[in-house]
Amino acid sequence: MAIPDPLEALVAFLTADVDVAALVAGRVYGDEIPQAALALLATGETILQTVVIRDSGAEGSVGDASRVGWSKPRVDVFSYGETPFRAKALDLACYRALKQMVPNTQGSCRLQDATLLTGAVFLREEDTHWPLVFRSYAVAVAEDAVGP
Repeated sequence: MAIPDPLEALVAFLTADVDVAALVAGRVYGDEIPQAALALLATGETILQTVVIRDSGAEGSVGDASRVGWSKPRVDVFSYGETPFRAKALDLACYRALKQMVPNTQGSCRLQDATLLTGAVFLREEDTHWPLVFRSYAVAVAEDAVGP
């Protein structure tokens, strides 16, 4: 049985959150912003609020990982906005949703919880100079797919 993709599950989780959804209208992506969406995001000086979730390449500890069916991958959540304040508002909505996560299933992936690993980091995107805020989380996720 294939291991489900935690990024896909997190995209679904944040897209379904009422506060996040009110800010992004479905613009939650895994890994990167799709090229087709990039043209729609920036019109002149206006940048629509967007979330991008990426693997950070680290793994949190779940004890002896060779014997458990859970992993704790580290992910970075990037919140973009037209101003630093709007990026921060979106970051705080994502933070609240992930902090309050209870065990849930998204598609075939079982999410247990999310642990904050870093505080908010304020940046500008290198190529577009869009304001963004990111935080890192460790997300406890089942390695076996679950049924409906």
